[in-house]
Amino acid sequence: MFKLVVNEFNKYFNRLGTYIMLGIIVAFMILGVVLNMQFASSIDNKTYSDNWKSEVKEDVSKYQKRLAEIAKKPEDKKSMKEFTDEMTLGDRVAELQFYLKKDVQPPAKNNFYQTLIDTNGFISFVTIMLIIICSSLMSREHQQGTIKLLLIRPASRLKIFFSKFIFALLASLIFLVFTYVMTAIISFFTTKMNPTTELAVQGNKGYKMINVYELLGQQIFANFIYIITFAIVAYALSVIFKNTALSLGVTFALMFFGDLIIMFLQGKTKLIEFLWPANWNLSQYLPNNPAELADKDLSFGFSLTYDIVILIIITAVAAWIFNKRDVAN
Repeated sequence: MFKLVVNEFNKYFNRLGTYIMLGIIVAFMILGVVLNMQFASSIDNKTYSDNWKSEVKEDVSKYQKRLAEIAKKPEDKKSMKEFTDEMTLGDRVAELQFYLKKDVQPPAKNNFYQTLIDTNGFISFVTIMLIIICSSLMSREHQQGTIKLLLIRPASRLKIFFSKFIFALLASLIFLVFTYVMTAIISFFTTKMNPTTELAVQGNKGYKMINVYELLGQQIFANFIYIITFAIVAYALSVIFKNTALSLGVTFALMFFGDLIIMFLQGKTKLIEFLWPANWNLSQYLPNNPAELADKDLSFGFSLTYDIVILIIITAVAAWIFNKRDVAN
C-alpha cells in the first residue's frame, strides 16, 4: 500500500502542472497584497503605542466627527472618498470601541493574524485545484490505457483504490498547509504584527474577542473537511465514470450549484438541514462567520457527522464498483 501511495506522489508531484497550480495560488496571494498596498489607507496600517487607550479614544472621536460631516451632505454631492469613508469608518469605530470595552490593545487594520484568518476566503480556489487533480486519479488510467498495467500488479484492487484515495487526502492536506504557510510568509513581510493574540472578529451577532490560535485551528480543520469533501467526490466520480471531463464537470456543478440551491431554499423548508450542501462547509459555525445559518437547528456536530457518513457511503460505492468492474475491454 505504501509503495502505491508513493507511486501516486511520484506521478503527480513530478508533473509541471502540479507546480503551476501551486504557483497560481502564490501569484493570486501576491496580487492581493499588491492591490491591498495600492488602496490601503493610513487607517489600515496605523499602530498604537503603549498609550493606546487615549490614542484609540482620539481616533474614535475623529472618525465620528468625520462621519457626522459626511452625513450632512446630500448623496449626490458626496465624493468617492466620502462614500468609502462612510462605508468603512462606521465599522472601524465599532471595532475600536469593542477593543476599549475589552481592554485589549487593537492591532492595525491590516494585521498579520487577520490576514491569516482571511485565508478562509481563498479555500474555494484551492478546492478547485484539488478537484482538477482528483478528477483524473482513476479516469486517467482508463483513458491512457494504463489501468490494465496497474491491475496486473500483485496488489489487490481495493489496495489500488485506497492508495489513490489516501493520496487524495494527503494532497488535500499538502495544498491546504502550503496555502496557509505561504500566506504567513507573505503576510510577515507585508502586514503589521499584532500586539496580542486576542483579536476582535465580527460574526453574525456583532463583535467577539477570540484567541487567534484557537480560531485558526478550528478554521483549518473546517477547511480541510471542505477540501477533502470535493476531493473524494471528484475521485469517486473518476472511478464511476472513467472520464476526467465528466467527473470534473459533475463535481464543479455540485460545488457551485449546491450553495445556490441552499440559498434558494433557505427559509422555505425545514428539510434544508438534511441537504448535504447545507452541511459541507463547517466554516459557517466559526465565530467570525458573518452570515446566518441556513437552518437554526444545524450544529457543528450534526454537520460533521453528516459529512463523514456521506463520504463513507460515496467511497464504499466507488470501491465496490471498482472491485467488480470488468476492464478487459
